[in-house]
Amino acid sequence: MKKHYSIFFLLFFLNIQHHTAQVFRKDSIHVFSWSNADANWSHNTRELYTFDYEGTKETNLLRLIANGGSGNWVNFYQFNKNYNTLNNITESIQQNWNSDAWSNSARDTYSYNEQNNETVHLYAIWVNNGWINQAQETKTYTGNNLTTKTLEESNGNNLIPEDRYLYEYAIASDRLTQEVMQIYFADVDFWLNVEKKEYSYTSFGALQKVESFGFNGSQNDFNVNGTEQTLYNYNALEQLTEQTRQLRISGAYRNFERFVYTYTLGNQTELIIQEWITADDTWKNKFRQLRTFDADNNETELIYQAWNSDIDDWRNLTRSVSFWSAAAPFDATTLSISSINDDSYSVVVYPNPTANYININTSIPVHSVTLFNLQGKQILKAKGETKIGVSHLAAGMYLVKIHIEDSIITKKIRIN
Repeated sequence: MKKHYSIFFLLFFLNIQHHTAQVFRKDSIHVFSWSNADANWSHNTRELYTFDYEGTKETNLLRLIANGGSGNWVNFYQFNKNYNTLNNITESIQQNWNSDAWSNSARDTYSYNEQNNETVHLYAIWVNNGWINQAQETKTYTGNNLTTKTLEESNGNNLIPEDRYLYEYAIASDRLTQEVMQIYFADVDFWLNVEKKEYSYTSFGALQKVESFGFNGSQNDFNVNGTEQTLYNYNALEQLTEQTRQLRISGAYRNFERFVYTYTLGNQTELIIQEWITADDTWKNKFRQLRTFDADNNETELIYQAWNSDIDDWRNLTRSVSFWSAAAPFDATTLSISSINDDSYSVVVYPNPTANYININTSIPVHSVTLFNLQGKQILKAKGETKIGVSHLAAGMYLVKIHIEDSIITKKIRIN
């Protein structure tokens, strides 16, 4: 779906992922604004994360803002999130705080195919006690390669196609080589090419250049010369050190914007954003990010600064401090807070692993038994049965959800 963000917004909220042996999850973020008058940081925002099950995906994100000089924190907005059995987000509902209660604001819902690829992202807003669809992004795949992405926007009554992206890949490497953007003309049911991007890579498989080409309607083809390009440079450790955006002006590419990256112990600790000054034939600083990491490679501090030309130095803008804790590896059986794994029911599923049957042993009458694969797809359902044939199912891990009384017991089994 169409969303427009400034470079400031995108880069400030960019999260760099790090993979370590221990799993960690972010518990809170504290945001500060710089006061030039006091030459000090002012703490004005907190984000608190709640986890209703194992893993690193929060089920609630609550933002609080400082209430003037009272020292109190007040609700601002929150996101309530749900996930499927593969820990992929399926729903995120934003609510805003209005005086003394939460009110619905916006909702994002997500669907996935059997290969665990996102296929539909639907965005809706809350109007007159109901959800009204505003935009939808639909994706298709060949294998795991994204082949089309279609963006639809609401015309007040229905979702109407607006933009579409077509993707091509190299046969040998499976790398993305081309992206074509099209816009839709509903009155004639026609997709018109607008822009093409071509991707090239280094010998070690990293992105080397992205070049954009406009579409020539009179020739019904893309222009031979590109309109802009982005070049990527790497160090000996194959870390991205420089990203330069150039625009074609008067028949030749000229520098426009540059991102310069610095690393410490493998972590990106500095990013400088610069603009090209043609008159001086030099790069001029615009913004900078400074990042700090703990011993486990979790980002603990991010400071965002702007260049002050009057004093030829950096000026603080915002600062965020993150707090982390160790998390248990995600287990699908802990996913749903409405699914109870209560040993007081003495529910046993056996044999495990199995090849032919599964037996449900419990003193409580079984209403139904449902099997899901790890993609969240329902495989079979039996009502009132405690011996279920599974010999026809493919080998692998499955989730067994057993409905007894007013609870659902979730077990994991392997079929050989």
